[in-house]
Amino acid sequence: MSDTRDKTVSCQTIGCRLNQYETEKMAADLVPFGFRRVDIGEKADLYIINTCTVTHKADADCRSTIRRVVAANPSARIVVAGCYVDADPERVAGMEGVDVIIRNAEKSAVATILPSRFPELFTSEPDRNCSADISSFHDHSRAWVKVSDGCNQWCTYCIIPTVRGRLRNRPAGDIISEIRSLAAAGYTEAVLTGVNLGHYKNRTDEPQVTNLAHLCRMILEETSIGRLRLSSIEPQTFRDELIDLFHAHPDRICRYAHLPLQSGSSRILRLMQRPYDQPTYLRKLASIKESVDNVVTGADVIVGFPGETPADFDETCKVVESGLLDYLHVFSYSDRSGTPASQMKEKIDPMVVKERNAHLTRISHTLRTRAYQRQVGKALRAVVQGRDSSGLQTGITDNFLNVRFHGQQHVPRSLVTLDITSAENDMLTGKVITTLDIASVKTMV
Repeated sequence: MSDTRDKTVSCQTIGCRLNQYETEKMAADLVPFGFRRVDIGEKADLYIINTCTVTHKADADCRSTIRRVVAANPSARIVVAGCYVDADPERVAGMEGVDVIIRNAEKSAVATILPSRFPELFTSEPDRNCSADISSFHDHSRAWVKVSDGCNQWCTYCIIPTVRGRLRNRPAGDIISEIRSLAAAGYTEAVLTGVNLGHYKNRTDEPQVTNLAHLCRMILEETSIGRLRLSSIEPQTFRDELIDLFHAHPDRICRYAHLPLQSGSSRILRLMQRPYDQPTYLRKLASIKESVDNVVTGADVIVGFPGETPADFDETCKVVESGLLDYLHVFSYSDRSGTPASQMKEKIDPMVVKERNAHLTRISHTLRTRAYQRQVGKALRAVVQGRDSSGLQTGITDNFLNVRFHGQQHVPRSLVTLDITSAENDMLTGKVITTLDIASVKTMV
């Protein structure tokens, strides 16, 4: 082991933005004990692998990652946390080289659990003057903020309510305090994330905070964060009040909406136990597109759900090709143990599922290309990320597109306004019009 005065931890996340946030929080909890974060691939004393279990492929990715880390670091301490642990704790705990498993409910207790398991790494009491708050997101220019956890929806294919529990919303005061700290640390974009973000409310502790739109208004009024992005929101919870925020704060609410579809067939949506049908989904998308100029919209789609006929798949293609979506995340259906869908008999031939996945993936590529091309000649605001291999600076636009531009003085996390001059291969190119530096963002409110 390395000198305990320079203890190192390497963290790796598999899965969603909520997982990424929780990885950063676990890493921050170790800072008072003197741990220094190192990049993936660097040697470390302690490795934390935060896992996902949304599909069989995610499970396989988790196992592969664990084996790779163990093989490369046989003398290190290996901690595996997250959803795959909750789904199959015995299998994870039994993998060679895994020293500790941590369930989702235990992630907030790593500073208590790990010292007792690895006393050789935790040789002194934590520094009480050292904050365990999240102050940075390793190698990221944008910050994720956890708004809620768990889900009450119980879709028939989904294991997330089992591994993460029922919906629990975080107090608005805590969220606002964290965003203030992140803005003070130089972040100009905060991404709100949760399993079911659109169901945000906190009736018990903060009855005045009635919904997600109310929370967003509070954040915009009470923090100096340059812009706010909403991650995936269930279509039935994307309220008109939320759409109104895009009009009220065009420079601070990102023009981006990701609404999970899962299937375009109302019959399959009923089998999935999704709380909307195809016409409802299309109306919501149309409302967003009509109300928010140059918004980019995306959807999750599952192909091969048990009983999905060619006609059902055609209904999905109808929605996808409606002109209302700009990209897709396509998933092949995967049985999750204990879910109602795993007991359904009409499983789809794997080759048919593969073909349907490939078909929608091709459509998604076309849609995304069109979304990029229609940005040419527009002015877009972007968060600076870094540089590409050619030396150009890179960023993410408010409508969630990749952009590159010439510039020497623009530091990561800064906001720049760009005149978009071309679009090619999922990449915009632009020229800087104005810059909003970090110091300016800190004094906006």
